[in-house]
Amino acid sequence: MQSVEAGPATWYVRPYRPGDEAQLASLYEEVVGRERPEEVWRCKLMERTASPACVWGAATHGNERIVGQYGGIPLRVKLGGQERRAVNTVEAATAPSFRRQGIITGLGTTAHRNWGQAGYAAALALPNEQWGTRTYALGFRRVFPLAWLRFPLHLERVVARARKLPSTLIGPAALAAGAGSLVWRAAFRALMWGKAGVSVREASGLHDFDRLWSRLSGEYENVVVRDGEWVNWRFMRSTLYSYRVLVARRDGEPSGYIVYRLAKTGERTNGYIADIFMGRNDMATASALVSHTLNDLSLRGAGMVLATAPPGSRLYQLFRRLGFLPTARRSAFNFEIAPLQPDVDPASLSNPRDWHLTAGDFDVI
Repeated sequence: MQSVEAGPATWYVRPYRPGDEAQLASLYEEVVGRERPEEVWRCKLMERTASPACVWGAATHGNERIVGQYGGIPLRVKLGGQERRAVNTVEAATAPSFRRQGIITGLGTTAHRNWGQAGYAAALALPNEQWGTRTYALGFRRVFPLAWLRFPLHLERVVARARKLPSTLIGPAALAAGAGSLVWRAAFRALMWGKAGVSVREASGLHDFDRLWSRLSGEYENVVVRDGEWVNWRFMRSTLYSYRVLVARRDGEPSGYIVYRLAKTGERTNGYIADIFMGRNDMATASALVSHTLNDLSLRGAGMVLATAPPGSRLYQLFRRLGFLPTARRSAFNFEIAPLQPDVDPASLSNPRDWHLTAGDFDVI
């Protein structure tokens, strides 16, 4: 049974109720500073929800104003070689006028207890700096960092859009940057394009992902289940971003996939690789997928292409071999796990070489 917790005299913790959407949208706008359609929230936080509730709110007594939210997305994940049910915790938010009252701690404690009682093995998170020490209070333990990597696709485009350089220097700097990017792309073109027998096409159905997962899942000790249902919900039907999903084939059989998108922010246009999946040692498939992605993003105007991977993992090494460089800020996020069952030990899951993990497993790309 889902419990309802009393908070201070002004608020209490309860599960989501139908009709809360408008208030939750207002809370998001108040905390984040931008509007978000209700259908985006519903697709993200309700379509995969089962019992118990995966969205919890802090509501004021009397007028039932929602002043806090703690969300979760149910997923299937392999931990230590065993497939388990887990929850990706997202969108922990408190109304500014109600901060420092323990709302996130109260929400998270209640949600974790209910999820654990329902059999979920763990809560997974990529908390940002605004969480502070509250993650520790909720049982999260740092596993390893997730770092940004970048491929300098067209640095001349990056320089041309810069606003810090004097106008007289932008032209010469863009020419020099463009020459550098050209040399860098040429250095890795032979590696990425010289893979005979691998073809790449846009995804046309879901069965390829089910076949891929069935064939390759045994190669990974720790990984979010990447079957057709997951790829379809997370990327192909996304209401927030427009992703492209490419599938690689060898001898007529799917051998991997990649997911990416183009993002325009002000004067900048970057590409983001949200996810990539193939056999652990299948460099041919990985290089073919990345090369097609870089080519498409180049044609669409990207100056830089960014990806994420845990330093020390095979995925991180793969990106480095394909020409991706560490960013100045080596750590993008800290991957953390809160055990919901006694047999889950974050310390035993802390070797990044035992994981296949990307930011696309969460909600940040």
